[in-house]
Order: sequence, then structure tokens, then C-alpha cells
Amino acid sequence: MTGRRSRDRNSHGERELGRPWSAAIVSPRAGDGATLVTAAAGALIDAVTGPQGQNVILMDADLHTAGLTALLGAWHAVGTEDGYGTGPSGDDGRGLTGFALERDIALCDRSVQGRLQELRSPDGRSGDMSLLAVRAPGSAALAELSDLPRIMGRAVELLAELAGCLLVDCGPGWNPRTRRICETVEYVFMVGREGARAHPDTLRLAEHLTESGLLSKTIGYVANTPEQKPEFTRRSPQLAGHSPKSAVGGSHSEGTLPVRTIIDLPYDPRAAQTLGHGKLSGPQSPFENALCTGMEALEPDLFRTGFDIG
Repeated sequence: MTGRRSRDRNSHGERELGRPWSAAIVSPRAGDGATLVTAAAGALIDAVTGPQGQNVILMDADLHTAGLTALLGAWHAVGTEDGYGTGPSGDDGRGLTGFALERDIALCDRSVQGRLQELRSPDGRSGDMSLLAVRAPGSAALAELSDLPRIMGRAVELLAELAGCLLVDCGPGWNPRTRRICETVEYVFMVGREGARAHPDTLRLAEHLTESGLLSKTIGYVANTPEQKPEFTRRSPQLAGHSPKSAVGGSHSEGTLPVRTIIDLPYDPRAAQTLGHGKLSGPQSPFENALCTGMEALEPDLFRTGFDIG
């Protein structure tokens, strides 16, 4: 990827393919499936819009597990400038670590483009997606930076300038880094377990978003089912309206999540496994079908003109 950016409107004022947009994916707890949702959403969008000129950038902002970097490790990835590697890397001076620990260039003058990894799916369906990776071994050095939230916010700003679609996996819980990222992007999605809307960790995350003034840009709650349940039955995606106002409740009582469930994702053990092998599952995947249907229902023009809620 050479940093091409999708256009917003043509000379006639009409929207064209790939209005640039950015979103942060947050989750209450580890294991809720936020990383899988981030990767799958990016790959699905890229498979449709990539060949038409819109690029997708993913950012791994989870310093504890580097889950997105690990999940995409099997994708055929190379450095954007010199083809230096065969997989996503973050501890070799590239990726988020290299950007954050750059000593000789002021933050305002740093570039992130050369630190991206191009992702290539072996099945050929995805070829315009890139990753700003991070490796868990390098996270210790990052955590020592007192201005890390500002650094990560700047990285998001620069990526948004390059991307047609930018998705940031923030990792579980809430911290100053996640807050800065959520402040920088256009939209926020919560990913949590099906049936866990009233869980204390979920409500606590929503409270942080509210206190930070970010609830208005939170589109809704994506309910994931990462484990098989005896009583589990497949359900159709549950969808909210077409604006943050319709997805966010007004006043809410204690113990009630103030955002609606916008997508229900069924149990699909093959989804993460297949993505981990460097490809999409295709039409036979209940998880991918539900995610794709849900995203299209939330924004009908998502795969044509980009995400434009509000």
C-alpha cells in the first residue's frame, strides 16, 4: 500500500467509494472476541472495497496480548517499503513500538506509513489491508513512556489520514491509552459476550465512556458468543437504528447498558481458526455472515461508499 486515501466527494458533491472513516473496538474483558471482530470486519470490508480502491488499516493497540498481531501472523505480510518480513512484526523497529520509541524525530514530524505491514490472504480475497503491529515483548518498553496515550493518539491520526477504513483493537478494559484512541476516532464499538450486557465489567466500561463524553460516538454493543452453550440456538442479527442517537439510550437506570445491541454473532469455532490461517471462511461461516449482514444493516452503503452514520 502506498498510502492512497479514499476520496470523500467528487466535483459534483456526490459521495464516492470509500469515504474515509475510523473506529475503535473496545471490550469489557479479555476473551470477548473484540480482536476477532476487528480482524474479520477489516477482511470483509477489504475483500469488497479493496479491489475498488479503498484500503483498510488495522491497528493493534493491545499492549498486553498483542492479539491482533498474533491472529494475523499467518497472513502473507511484507514491509510497505522494503519487503523485509514474512509476517506482522512489531519489535524490530517497525510497528507501533518503532513509532513510539523513535528518539530522533519529534512526535509531530514522525511518519507511520513505513511501519505498516501489508497483509495478503493466500486465497486472494484480501489484498489491500495493512497492520500497525505490536509485539508483546516490546510492550514493556512502551508501557514505560509517560506520554504513551498522546503517542498512540498521534499514530491513530496519521493512520486515519492514510486509510479508507481504520479499525483499532484497543484491548480489554479502560485506560488512558484507550480513552485517547476513542477520542481520536470517529466511532466506537463495544464488543462483549452474548448475555453479558448487565455484567459489572460491561457496565463499568460504559460508565467510563459516559464520563469521558464518548458515549455519543458509541454506535452500539456487538454481542459475541465465543463459547458453545447447551441452550444455544442460532439467532438472526439484532440491529439498532442508523445513528448514534438511535443506538444510545437516553437516561438509564443502574444496571442497564446505555447502548443497544446492534449485532448478535453466533458461536462459530472455525471463524478465528480460519482467519488465523490467513483467509476468510466464506459464505459457510455463521459468524462472518452475521457480521457482514449486521454491518450492512447498520450502514447500507458500507461496502459501497464507506461508513457514514449520523
